[in-house]
Amino acid sequence: MPIIKFTAEKKTTILKLAEFKGIEREKLEKSLKIGGVIVNGRRVRDKNFAVKKGDKVSICIDENPPEIEFSENWIVFKDEFLIIVNKPQGLTTQGTMCYDVNHLYYFVKQYCKSYVGLHHRLDRDTSGLVLFTLKKEANKPVSEMFKNKKIEKTYIAVVNGILKEKKEIDFPIGRIPASQPAKWWTNMPNSKEARTIVKPLKTGKKYSLIEAMPLTGRTHQIRVHLASIGHPILGDRFYNAEEKENFSLMLHCKRLRFNHPITGKKITVETDLPKRFQKILEKGL
Repeated sequence: MPIIKFTAEKKTTILKLAEFKGIEREKLEKSLKIGGVIVNGRRVRDKNFAVKKGDKVSICIDENPPEIEFSENWIVFKDEFLIIVNKPQGLTTQGTMCYDVNHLYYFVKQYCKSYVGLHHRLDRDTSGLVLFTLKKEANKPVSEMFKNKKIEKTYIAVVNGILKEKKEIDFPIGRIPASQPAKWWTNMPNSKEARTIVKPLKTGKKYSLIEAMPLTGRTHQIRVHLASIGHPILGDRFYNAEEKENFSLMLHCKRLRFNHPITGKKITVETDLPKRFQKILEKGL
């Protein structure tokens, strides 16, 4: 995914800048359409957008957003203030630097045709429940709920090896210095507190079906914690270089439990396990 970055040397347009940099018009127009042209941190979509000397410009070339269509079946809860959506695997929660279409946030905004607030994310290859706000008055209480760990999140995973008993993993997590793409691990410089409760639900000869409840919200927390205790998630080649099985990431956010930020009513939303889990369970672990 080539990303061309440069500083405008004079007043001109995006089209003329792209031509000067040798970017084909067809590729520029595609990039503009999907939100892959950024000027001073702002996405632009008009090839005649005026830039001035000193403007910072990024143009992403040949990026392909997921080819997926939104389904109302993804919606598992909706009221005046909240909507909870079951994100499929392979879909980003929000746009990347190079595209701002065909991600979960984009689809939800298109469906609701109104204000939508994003408060948390799942990795591209993690499926499961994501909560959005539909009224600005719900933003502060929902943000406080996430900040104060008042939203209970339960994940299901298939891990390598046999997890014998319930345990709390309490290892701080930080970014591995200079890692590109960014990668996290335990006890790195500037690590932050990270705690995850894991327990086995079913074990087999090679794998374990487990439940994981993050008590903190670090990037890649469940993946890092499980890999750090010798039980990397099946299909997680990013944190298990020795992964040889032909599985996608076996991690799914199955349940959200919280008190409604406006009404105070207890809310529990739960999904069925995706087909990729059902298939491996049918075959046996």
